[in-house]
Amino acid sequence: MSAVESFLDALAARGMRVHSLLVHRDGATTLDLWQWPHEPDLKHKLHSATKSFTATAVGFAEAEGLLDLEDPVVRFFDLPDPGENLSRMRVRDLLTMRTGHARGLSGATTRLRRTGWAGEFLEEPVVERPGRTFRYSSTTSHVLSAIVQKVAGEPVDEYLRPRLFEPLGITDFDWERDPDGVSSGGNGLSLRPRDLLSFGVLYLQDGVWQGKRVLPAGWVRKASAPHVLRAVSGEWNGKELLPAGPDAVANSGYGYQFWTSEDGSYAASGLFGQECMVFPDSGAVVVITGAMPDPEYHDLPRMLREAFRRAFAEPPANLDHRVERAREPELLDSPGERPVFARTYAFETNDQGVRSLSVEATADSVRLVVEDDRGTHTLDHGLEKWVRQRTGVSVGRLHHSYQDDAAPILAGAKWAGDELELTWHFLEGPFIDRLTLRFEGDDVVLGHRTNVNSGPTALPPARGTVRA
Repeated sequence: MSAVESFLDALAARGMRVHSLLVHRDGATTLDLWQWPHEPDLKHKLHSATKSFTATAVGFAEAEGLLDLEDPVVRFFDLPDPGENLSRMRVRDLLTMRTGHARGLSGATTRLRRTGWAGEFLEEPVVERPGRTFRYSSTTSHVLSAIVQKVAGEPVDEYLRPRLFEPLGITDFDWERDPDGVSSGGNGLSLRPRDLLSFGVLYLQDGVWQGKRVLPAGWVRKASAPHVLRAVSGEWNGKELLPAGPDAVANSGYGYQFWTSEDGSYAASGLFGQECMVFPDSGAVVVITGAMPDPEYHDLPRMLREAFRRAFAEPPANLDHRVERAREPELLDSPGERPVFARTYAFETNDQGVRSLSVEATADSVRLVVEDDRGTHTLDHGLEKWVRQRTGVSVGRLHHSYQDDAAPILAGAKWAGDELELTWHFLEGPFIDRLTLRFEGDDVVLGHRTNVNSGPTALPPARGTVRA
């Protein structure tokens, strides 16, 4: 069995679901693996791998003379009394996550703010002198995005379009913005895994793409250097990242918004198993996207490094799989009775945010009309088939606070006795939502759970009553 096959088996044994696995080596893509229902032309949420793109924007801004890495952070914000420690903070401290804060802030809480996200960072007490202690925080990266926007006069996604995305041929991407119109610096970028691979290859080639320099000379060396030798992200309590205990083991260092390793590899890394890892001494880049639960996904970088170090020592044929689909569609089987009815249920206030639910069941389909705190949404489900559509149904409570207006999904249904099971595969992210409708006389009990989240993976059941 090859090292890659063993790697995939180890992930599967631990419930670490793979969506795509791509390998570039010696100038060519040698492995191009996809798992149903994810497809090469679909974008994928990068989560915190976004940070490496934000850092790249800083690199361009520095090269163009718009900022200096030694600039004080307070230079870019109107703060009446910033305090001594915040006044000492430099742009370089943001890049290396050494801001002097006592805790790290996450997009899961920041995205709930109704005002600009940089404000959360600037309101956080700076308890020690910046430049000393590593403290991983997504709002730190967001402040970098806000700074680039201030000096460049446009959001980071637009700033990078002609400088990075267009030279690499990246045309299909989305980048979330905060209420002030600032591109989310710490997370929120979605693009195709193949485009993430191109980003990694650009770094592998020292910023040169098809013979032309794209990144500023010297930036790759600076960004991938281990500026922090021992970097531990901290312990997540559902709201914040607190300092890890004294026995915590640091498997990585940190560069400029890249995780680094003693073996010379470095990576753009995101929650739930999104990785773009560069192996300079092997002339290789590995990209993986997936849906990997906490705490298992924390082991992915180490597993990936170890597996591909072995793989690169094997015969090249072991990595020569140009395009491969490794998983067949999930079956939807309802062998028993398939009730046919149409009912509407009203709900009291509940944690799921559902106000009413209309169910129209036929012999081969289920239509759900959900009225929730975001509006009214119609979702069609096939019995023994999947229905592709877009939805803005309220899911943020279970999706690390991500909430799309028109997320592409596959929806399917099956009956298990008198209980209806609905599944939503979110095609551009890690989430698989499963709903259960248990019918009890004139009532329905609605359950809602998901496969991965930074917080609870299930919401309390909600009970609805048939409308007269």
